[in-house]
Amino acid sequence: MQIRIGILVPRSDMFPTLGKDLLTGFKEGVNNSDNAPTIQYLVEGIGAAATDSLVRAAEKMILQEDVDLTISFCSNHILERLVKVFDAYKKPLIHVGLGSNVIKEMHHSPYVAYHSLNIWQAAYAAGKYAAEKYGKKGSISTSYYDGGYQHSQAFVAGYTDHGGEIAHFYVAPMEYQKESYDAMIDGMTEANPDVAFLLFSYKEGDKVLNVLSESELNGKIPFVAIPTLTDESVYESNHKLDGVVSVASWAFDDPNPVMKGFVDLMDEKHQTAPNIMHLLGYEMGQLMASLYTEYECIPNDISEKLRNLTTDSPRGVLTYNSYGESQVDSFKIRKFNFNEVRYHNTVVDTMDTSITANLYSRFEALEYGGWQNPYICT
Repeated sequence: MQIRIGILVPRSDMFPTLGKDLLTGFKEGVNNSDNAPTIQYLVEGIGAAATDSLVRAAEKMILQEDVDLTISFCSNHILERLVKVFDAYKKPLIHVGLGSNVIKEMHHSPYVAYHSLNIWQAAYAAGKYAAEKYGKKGSISTSYYDGGYQHSQAFVAGYTDHGGEIAHFYVAPMEYQKESYDAMIDGMTEANPDVAFLLFSYKEGDKVLNVLSESELNGKIPFVAIPTLTDESVYESNHKLDGVVSVASWAFDDPNPVMKGFVDLMDEKHQTAPNIMHLLGYEMGQLMASLYTEYECIPNDISEKLRNLTTDSPRGVLTYNSYGESQVDSFKIRKFNFNEVRYHNTVVDTMDTSITANLYSRFEALEYGGWQNPYICT
């Protein structure tokens, strides 16, 4: 039996080969599983993934291409409209993303599953870790672009829930290319925090790391970063900034056998170090193979069926919760370090993900802010 899968891929500055990497990972996840189905892939570009053109492309996959499954990134601002399409046709969708915004009640559907890296939950865990590890006086510095997503509120909640207080807050201007970040450095210096949380990524993140490394703060205070700031695929040289950690649901240096096998596979077969798009694709490929093995098809009520499956993924034991979102059993506390060749995120400790189980209802009333784009791919 052949399965037809439609993949709607956004344009990305941060990950210019997003579509290729996602598809490569997906194929390897399927092929590396037992009883792998034969799959025909139909791939379509969806630009910034923030307008109704995405909804129309998804409906085309259902009606014209007659796909058995659709996979799509999209903005949370139009996610409700996308879900209604798949509810109406009773067809399966996997919404994939990094997970910087919270899934809400209006997004629940038996036909829609959410596969993410759980960044907002990890941000809450990072806040808890920072309060307990470093101290109760904190500083937050964020880019204009990164700060509007709900991982920022989650960090504050995690920090203040565990006795922390934010003593300094800095938001970079939109035109960060001209910014010296002197105000950020001066504010941190004056506040003299126990810990500084950094919400930056991609090219601006590279600039901020350089500025901090050359400042007198280097080595004096610890930095807790969002995972996109410490993405190994972005940096080629050592910033020499001491004391940078992040909390995430994944770590490519994790010694668990499944992650090691995934990293070795990408190196040996594709001559590349894996990135998070490879990882998201690989896990979805594993899930599709598992669904096919269990049901000999891709069930329409995919969210309900995935709740009955447990997958041994590179990130750990992967399940789907009552909100339809993927989750793993632990968050990794990762030290960002350079080993004379490239950067690594070395796992130094773990935290149980159960600490974030009740956060969905707590964040339900919090409206989406920030950019229309699905963070931070487009």
